[in-house]
Amino acid sequence: MRLSLVFYAFLARMAVGTLCALLVVMRMRAAERHVRFQLVLALVLSSGAAALYDAALGDDVRPSWPRGWAAFASSEGAMPWGLALVGAGCLLANLLWGTFRRTAARVVLVATCVVGLLPVLGTARIAPGDAGWQVAGRTAGGLLGGCLMGGVNDAMILGHFYLMIKGLPLEALARSGTWCVAVIVARTVGFGLVLWLWPGASDVLLGPEVIWCAWRVAFGFFGPLTLVWMTRDALRYRHTQAATGILYTAIFFVLMGELAATWLEARYGFPA
Repeated sequence: MRLSLVFYAFLARMAVGTLCALLVVMRMRAAERHVRFQLVLALVLSSGAAALYDAALGDDVRPSWPRGWAAFASSEGAMPWGLALVGAGCLLANLLWGTFRRTAARVVLVATCVVGLLPVLGTARIAPGDAGWQVAGRTAGGLLGGCLMGGVNDAMILGHFYLMIKGLPLEALARSGTWCVAVIVARTVGFGLVLWLWPGASDVLLGPEVIWCAWRVAFGFFGPLTLVWMTRDALRYRHTQAATGILYTAIFFVLMGELAATWLEARYGFPA
């Protein structure tokens, strides 16, 4: 399995998930500088994914799909042009926030999240299996995976602003934590449904790939959920430094879990 393909999907989904996680804090003054920082991060992630497009497909993966600049002007293939639109939306939203046009910036952020569904759909079309329900399932799984990576990373970065700026209300960090817990639960339920309903998934994950399955479950579900839940106690005592440290560990868990899930999806075609 070509690693560039895995990282193409991984980065594209994390870029979109980073933007989606900002929706829960975008109206909060305590998170304004954080939002601008994360918009830059999403721009970098989407640009990195777009740069990997040709290498990801190579000559043996979907040979009929467009390559090079042609891919950025076509709705065929993995639609890397969607990543270009996401990057442009990040730039515009950041500019509007910087000139205090907050309402317009929020509108652009929401629109960019909607546009971001296109490259996530594109990554779901790379994996084998072209049935409509399979593509929809991989799209939903990819979006949730991106939201999980983006959400935990957003919360961790937001925690640093509490270390630098004293007296910020804790509501923004608490809300980001709630988002993370909700997405982890949704991702876990989705994984259970894949094992139960997706043809051949349980045979692979509980058979030859049981080690990767255990890795995915431990690092992708139980570990992050436990760590994010621990931040509640830290915030109860207004100990933002401890909460940020816990989130440091959580993001590494999440990234390892989602990387394993992306690899399994690219190889076998089901959203792990």
